[in-house]
Amino acid sequence: MANKPEITKEFSELLNFLFVSILFFGGFCVLYLSKVTLNSLTILQAKFLEIFALGVLENSIFEVIMNTFSGIFIALLGFTTFCLGLSFLAVKKPGKMKYFLVAPILCSGILFNFSTMFLFLTMGLFLASLYVIPLGETYQQELKKWKKFRIGSNAVSHALLVMFIFIFIGSLVSFYTNDSYSQNYLETTAESLSNIVGVEISNFAPGGDSKLSEELINKTVEDQMQKIRDEYPDLTEEQYSQIEIKLKEDLIEKANSFETSDLGFNITETVSNEIENSPLIKSLLIWFPIMMSITIWVSLEFFKNLLFAPVAGIFSYILLSISEAKSDKKNEIKTLKKLSQ
Repeated sequence: MANKPEITKEFSELLNFLFVSILFFGGFCVLYLSKVTLNSLTILQAKFLEIFALGVLENSIFEVIMNTFSGIFIALLGFTTFCLGLSFLAVKKPGKMKYFLVAPILCSGILFNFSTMFLFLTMGLFLASLYVIPLGETYQQELKKWKKFRIGSNAVSHALLVMFIFIFIGSLVSFYTNDSYSQNYLETTAESLSNIVGVEISNFAPGGDSKLSEELINKTVEDQMQKIRDEYPDLTEEQYSQIEIKLKEDLIEKANSFETSDLGFNITETVSNEIENSPLIKSLLIWFPIMMSITIWVSLEFFKNLLFAPVAGIFSYILLSISEAKSDKKNEIKTLKKLSQ
């Protein structure tokens, strides 16, 4: 009978360990389903201007946002699942079994082929898991107001800082050691800019509904007629009128057959060559690993305050409320037993 409480405690710690393991593995599964990778984030960064400049021409703002960021929204759900596990650890202490959390975290690497970014993410998550437990104990002793919410919110917020530092380092190492990311960024930027230039050039072709082309033709005819009047002041108005009609017909005929290929060069190739030879772009490529890593870190910090910490606080509030209700019920039963005796 003396060992019964110890066995109950060990069994409880095992259940806590299994619950957190399921949350962590589930978080990695959601991340895998989101298909968000460093490469996809690089392409998104390069196409950002094109998406918001040209996307709204064919779709609504809501459709552009959903088509562009749907994967990121799913990835945020994966990180939110990690935060639920961290919040649980801040409230329910798994004891020595916390060190075995490395097992379910590493097993998730099968989904990501144990990439460099995954290894740094797992190290960050594991250390955050160890760090959040003493943080939860500290806040449980120190906090007075909004205690149930702030234990999870504050503890997870500080633990995520550790995790995000490892994500920053992992992304930096990945970008520096793999030139394909910067190459994809360069190629996608060239393609994106060429698409924007192509759309702008097409505005001058009257094949569509553009009023700009008609205005351009009229302005060109006026300029030409002014030069003709200056050079040939002795012509009659009827002759001027015939010349003007002829000029306009020639310009319209040329404009109707206008295509970007008629310019005599390939837009994408030209833009790409200009970009490669641009000192500004060369500087951006040098700073590209740091720029992308900082962008990822700042984005995660933004969502930490907006989403992750509040969700962790709500979860800790629910867990502590349930524990408190169970404790009150046990005390009530004990009191009734004493009274009955």
